[in-house]
Amino acid sequence: MNSDEIFDVIDQVASTTKKTEKEAIIKRHIDDDDFRRVLFVSLDPLITYGMQKVPAPSNKGTSTFNEDVWVLIDKLARRELTGNDAFTQVADTMLELSPKSGELLKRIIRKDLRAGFGASTANKASKGLIRTFPYMRCSLTSKVDISKWDWGQGILSQEKADGMFANVDHEHGGIVKVTSRQGTEYPLGALKTFTEEIRTRIPSGYQLHGEFLVERDGKILPRAESNGVMNHIQSGGQFNEGDLLRYFVWDAIPLESVVPKGEYKFGYQFRLKSIIKWLAAADGKHVELIPTRLVKSQREAFKHYAELLKQGKEGTIIKRPDAIWKDGTSKHQVKLKLEVDVDLRVTDIVPGREGTKNEGRPGSLTCVTSCGELLVDVAVKNEKMRDHVEAHPSEWIDKIIVVRANDILDPSDSNAEYHSLFLPRMVEAAYRTDKEEADSLQQVRDQFESAIEAA
Repeated sequence: MNSDEIFDVIDQVASTTKKTEKEAIIKRHIDDDDFRRVLFVSLDPLITYGMQKVPAPSNKGTSTFNEDVWVLIDKLARRELTGNDAFTQVADTMLELSPKSGELLKRIIRKDLRAGFGASTANKASKGLIRTFPYMRCSLTSKVDISKWDWGQGILSQEKADGMFANVDHEHGGIVKVTSRQGTEYPLGALKTFTEEIRTRIPSGYQLHGEFLVERDGKILPRAESNGVMNHIQSGGQFNEGDLLRYFVWDAIPLESVVPKGEYKFGYQFRLKSIIKWLAAADGKHVELIPTRLVKSQREAFKHYAELLKQGKEGTIIKRPDAIWKDGTSKHQVKLKLEVDVDLRVTDIVPGREGTKNEGRPGSLTCVTSCGELLVDVAVKNEKMRDHVEAHPSEWIDKIIVVRANDILDPSDSNAEYHSLFLPRMVEAAYRTDKEEADSLQQVRDQFESAIEAA
């Protein structure tokens, strides 16, 4: 298929909301080399193009993708073209491409085919086409009836580390690899003493799961600052003098089990005891077990959760001692989560960022408390709402909406005047018609305090 025909197939996939129909359409065309190539460069998580703003397709061109276009895509991915040079060359290419092929190139560069499917759907049509990275996710309490767990035997309650997740592989032969959840490898230059400690304290043939945090002057840095340091390390930078890398580990899986849809059937209590034994056998300054407590009732579990929230930490994850490891979402480990709904007033409509799929359309709503001390942008909930806000913008101004969030954020260097909210999202794609007054900052604080006490 040429690129115009591939765009038509993608458009056909986008036109149906049924997952089975999307899979069937993709499967019908998956043997075409160019179609597979488009899926790969669009969906593979390790391929990015470094362009926040992408030139618009031309209405005058007639060409479809040729080898020059694929060379351009490859140069963007390898960062051989960046900045103004990248923008200019993409713009020149858009002038030659047909509207359909230009739009396809734009979606590839944005890593969004806008067709409502991702890597898992593509891999059902062609196994292993898109790289995936095994990871065991937690369930939420809304999805699991934890009252049916055997609390009498003890449930493991662990601090939810507020850092940057990393897999650490200790391969046979002493090779150590450190990767992000998406599979991006950390440069090891700044991690020399850490990798040496892994070789000393962890047997080969295992992958550790944990989170990186950075300690400075004897104190763990706040999440944003700690993650900023680790992003700098990922980009090839070095630690500041006096910084200490800390890795809080909670699981260890044999490397042969860490494969897509893989399982390791030894229970979590066995795996946890193995980690404790390994770390106790040799000293180190970088690696330690995630803080863990044995609780024997739901009340004890939520008490531990509330204690950590009051310390300003993110919360806890509870795990059954018999929980196996598997790639996917586990109902045997559950994230306890504080959520509070607050009423805020809409003061402005913020357009989607330039270069994003919502550019020029309503992207978020600026919302404030009645006292004006808390201000936050809350994303438009769905496309139907986006259409309504775009058609009737004045109808939303000064209306009260219900916003769900996980914490209050204090003023910061980037937002020195206002408090904000952590992970704000609309509860419903509508404004309240029964209320005209927003909550004050103190009322928001009181609601969070009440939720913590209730936990």
